[in-house]
Parts: sequence; structure tokens; C-alpha cells
Amino acid sequence: MCTCNARYYNSGYHYCLLYYEDKYFEININLLLHKITVIIDGQSKDIPLEDGTAIKDYYKAISTFLNDNGIHSVINTKPQEMDIKTPFEDDEDHHHYQPDKAVEVFKLMHLAHQAESAFINPLRARKIKSGFFWRTFDISCILVYNDHVPFPDHTKIIERAAFDEPMIEFGFWFGDDQFEEPMFFVLPYPFADREFSCNEKFPAGSYYDSQRAEFLIALKNLSDNPLKDIKPLFEASFEEFKEYMEWQGCDHYRMPLQMPPNKVIKMFDL
Repeated sequence: MCTCNARYYNSGYHYCLLYYEDKYFEININLLLHKITVIIDGQSKDIPLEDGTAIKDYYKAISTFLNDNGIHSVINTKPQEMDIKTPFEDDEDHHHYQPDKAVEVFKLMHLAHQAESAFINPLRARKIKSGFFWRTFDISCILVYNDHVPFPDHTKIIERAAFDEPMIEFGFWFGDDQFEEPMFFVLPYPFADREFSCNEKFPAGSYYDSQRAEFLIALKNLSDNPLKDIKPLFEASFEEFKEYMEWQGCDHYRMPLQMPPNKVIKMFDL
């Protein structure tokens, strides 16, 4: 068995370094060169990302290369947290790929990663840096508070594992059935159960959605310098939720490190 998550690199995203017995391998998805690359102990295989190639074909190509090189890791082939229930090896329905759309999507992912890194990297706090989360394609970073608050519904497998400490998630996602456009959001756990309003510290166009318990701003409402809008959204939302959840001992979070200023912040005058 192996477990993994996804991280960015300059032309796509990849799983963390994976292990099987005494072997190392990784899987990279390159959205600029439009290919999947599987690397095993110095050997590699490129699988083109092409319109018309089904999920079952990608799965077969990847698993065959792994097995031929002595990696017999068990992969859960049933999609998780999705309405799609077809296992990878049987999925012929999903076979679409548009290179221009892939590049456009990846540029938005870069924007989200850059904005989140500029906000969270300098903070002296328990944190999860900007990363890629499957299912809704969230790009998020997280501040975590030292307490234990288990998720109340133990029938929900993902939630009971993901939510057991107070936290605030700062993220970006491409929309869903309710929001047919990309959005930046800030979400607390435990989930807020009261109304909030956006004061003068929030960027123009941001608002609070009580049903989702999130502060939001649509990508289309950002200015020509989007990083200067996103950071105030994150900072103002953090102050609102930190006070609401009564987090203590946070005064040092923004204390500067005894080192040169963060280059991302300096570059964009944030």
C-alpha cells in the first residue's frame, strides 16, 4: 500500500515521493507539455494527455508500467467524494482533454498558490502550506489551532479525518453547481453558525455566505492586481474568525523573522 498527496511544480503537479518496498517512484502531471510522467528508480514513461483517451486507458498505462518494474502497490480505483462511482479500470465515459483549457486552469492554480504563499508563509503558526486537494480541485492553505474538536458526525469518513482540530482554511476553487465561477474563500472549523459582515478591511466585491459559512470573492471581482485583493481578504477573514473562535496566543503570528523580507511579498509590494 502507499498513500500520497499532490504538490505543485513549475509545469503541473505531482504526487509526493512514493515508496513500495525498496523502490521509489513518482507520478507527475504536466499541464504545459500535456503528459503524465511516471518515474521509477531513474526509469521513466511518458503518457500523452489527449482528447479521446479514457480514464481506463490512463489507468492501464500507469499500472502496467508500475507492475512491469516491480511495483505492485494496491490502488483504490473507486473515485472518492464524487458522484462518479465507476472504477478507473472501467471508466470509458471520461475521455476529454482540451490543452488550451488545461493551460488556463494551471495559470489560475499558480495565482492561487502565489497568493496563499504570500499570506501564510511568513506567519509563525501551525500551518499547512498551499497545496492541491482532490475532488473539488481546491488549492488551499490552513492555519491550525492547538485544541481537539472531533467532527460530530462519525458516519462521514472524510470529514471525521479532516476535521478534528480548530482551523481556518484559505483557498481557491473552480466553482460547482451553485457557483459556476472560480472563487477565493475562507472557511473556519468548527463551522460558524452566525452572520458576519465585510468591514472596510475587506476588498471590494467580497461578501459572507452564511449557508457555506465562508467569506468569498469571485475571481471576476478582483482588480488588475489580484494579489493585492486576495491578501486583504485572507487577513480580514482571519481576524474575524480568530475572534469568533476565541483563539488565544496569536499575537506573535506576524512578528517578523530575523531575516531578509519574504521575496514574494517584496516583489509584489504586498
